[in-house]
Amino acid sequence: MIEKMILLAEAISDEVCGLIVNDSLFIPCVNQSPSPSKDFMISANDFIQSEEIGPVTGVFHSHPSGFNRLSAHDRQVQVSLGLDFYLYCDGSVRKYEPRPHLLGRSYEHGITDCYSMFRDAYHLAGWDMPDYGRDNGWWLRGENLYINNLPTQGFYQVSMADVQPGDVIIRQPFDGCDPCHAMIFLPDGRVLHHEMNGFLSRRDNMRPAYVKQTHSVWRHEQWSSLNFQGIYEDFIAKSL
Repeated sequence: MIEKMILLAEAISDEVCGLIVNDSLFIPCVNQSPSPSKDFMISANDFIQSEEIGPVTGVFHSHPSGFNRLSAHDRQVQVSLGLDFYLYCDGSVRKYEPRPHLLGRSYEHGITDCYSMFRDAYHLAGWDMPDYGRDNGWWLRGENLYINNLPTQGFYQVSMADVQPGDVIIRQPFDGCDPCHAMIFLPDGRVLHHEMNGFLSRRDNMRPAYVKQTHSVWRHEQWSSLNFQGIYEDFIAKSL
């Protein structure tokens, strides 16, 4: 299936597109977009005909311009469809799962919490992490979700003075607990995070209290090749 996607994408200069049925069958579709060099659109008829074969489980398209991330439009469509998106760019295909928009999430521990925010932001940037099981109150039992697992996922510590966009800031919000809150440092100096106690996920200023509570800052070993602009594309998609 992947080989067929690549051959089609490499043969056409505009964005190509198609549907995946049953996670195994690739069905090429005509790009109905009025600007096919910049965008793609799959007709309702193509969806209907594909569903007659089996359940549509994914959407494929290419970015021939080298735009190696899901665009805001891609994310808007993906979230509305709730389907996997396969993107061909620069010689390879990457699968993006239909994670919810990063901003405006309601807090639910283990489902949409600060680790989910961290994991989903990095997924959009090009790095996949496990969805570690975590029971409520893990930060009081020495289970150390972040400090134990970050090194196994290719992260290493850097100083706060050297913090860069995409770095992960781990906070220790109160005494007597493990460092238990993750924030993504953004290019404008703000942070993306999701606190409990009724807060929606949001962008926030790097407040003096957050600096004081900072336990450590972590950078991924592939930081220079990750595309953190994918996070901003999702911000834009949420506002459309």
